[in-house]
Amino acid sequence: MLSAESAVVTSSRVSFLEDSPQVRRLLDGTALVSEKLVQQLHAQGVNPLRVPRFSALRLQDVAGAGTPLEMRLVRELELDSGDLPHLAELAWQHMERVMASTHLTDSMRSIITYFGEAFLRGQTTFTFVDIVNDVGISLFEGGRLSYNAFRLRAFFRPVESSGVAFVHSAYQELLAAEYLRDPANRESAVETGPRLTEQVRDFLYRRSRHAPQAPSVDCVLPAGTYLVGPSHHLMLRRVERPVRFDRFPVTVGRYSRFLKAVRQHGSHEWDHPGKPPAYSHEPWQERLKVQDYFTDRAYENHPVICVNYWSAYAFARFEGKRLPTSLEWEAAARGSDGRLFPWGDDIDLDIVNCADTWSGQPLITYEAWREELDGGRLSQAMPGPVDAHPGNVSPFGIREMAGNVWEITGTVLENLNEVVICGGSYDNPYRALQVSSKGLSRRRGCSNAVGFRCVEELG
Repeated sequence: MLSAESAVVTSSRVSFLEDSPQVRRLLDGTALVSEKLVQQLHAQGVNPLRVPRFSALRLQDVAGAGTPLEMRLVRELELDSGDLPHLAELAWQHMERVMASTHLTDSMRSIITYFGEAFLRGQTTFTFVDIVNDVGISLFEGGRLSYNAFRLRAFFRPVESSGVAFVHSAYQELLAAEYLRDPANRESAVETGPRLTEQVRDFLYRRSRHAPQAPSVDCVLPAGTYLVGPSHHLMLRRVERPVRFDRFPVTVGRYSRFLKAVRQHGSHEWDHPGKPPAYSHEPWQERLKVQDYFTDRAYENHPVICVNYWSAYAFARFEGKRLPTSLEWEAAARGSDGRLFPWGDDIDLDIVNCADTWSGQPLITYEAWREELDGGRLSQAMPGPVDAHPGNVSPFGIREMAGNVWEITGTVLENLNEVVICGGSYDNPYRALQVSSKGLSRRRGCSNAVGFRCVEELG
């Protein structure tokens, strides 16, 4: 199957997953279909290694090549194809050049609004009359409503006799991304349940780098509308009130002060009203991989682990705070530009504690991960200090939101008695560290790979 963007190549000899950052970035947007397929085959008694495999390849990742659209833009812009810019840059440069040559630069904002908002509504064809009514007659030479008189025809193809559609969806997705860069536009779009694609998210991040979100050091997530969700189900969601996040996950040292207070005075004033009386807030000692984790001062700056939701809830109230919702957590990790990781879209194994860093190699398939867990270096993996990776920081100054330990949130599925956890952990492969990654944990559950952090209400 060949399209302007990618090719899927079938072969009985080519491994499904190549160990390359390029293929991994592609697979990050496929909802882990490959892993699910392998698991299903195992469940049915089929050896996946005996099944013909296929590999996926983005044309733009081939050395010295790009998609047909990218190469056409490189030629039109007279650029050196040896160092191919991102498609967002190529398309935007093309738009700017056409706008300047047709004297429409002053109309750029209204063009972004009209066509970008239309994409979010699912509209991809436009009549000349509607264009005039919404943007203005200046888009047509001599006031003639025809394709040949349309000043933006470089980006469009004719549809019947009185309308146009974009020659490539990337142009309209780029305008949609530009539209969403404005917080007011995100706010107005959220009510309609807009159509969002991974390309829009990618363009939003790439274009936002030219006017980057002002870095924050106060760990405050402002109220507003944020892009959230995995690549196959991106959404706009509103955070109603600002909150201040803990800069780091709760540490053993902080939790020990809570335990001291509980041992002296009990925990009734902080407990969740639904907490079963049989549960205490002591860590589950038998579960700990390191038995002196809570008594050896060497671990005071490590994240608290092997405590359940009931204890996380009580600790937050002990400090006059609460657990963040899963929406607040993702928005705080992701920022306003839709990034994949707290630090951006780039893969950087040096700033995370995850399965790939422990094993020293990319762990793409479930089979490779399982092998490392059972007999490789991953079997020795454990949480590390919460401040070990200065580069693992969100746009709001919040540290270590990806990897190290999953974090318990305040989002509870009452009918399942489970709580949503976010962020991935030291024993998860890199792709699970995306800020959209979510898991479920029993409220009574405890794990070496699960901790938490708190938030403070600001208004």
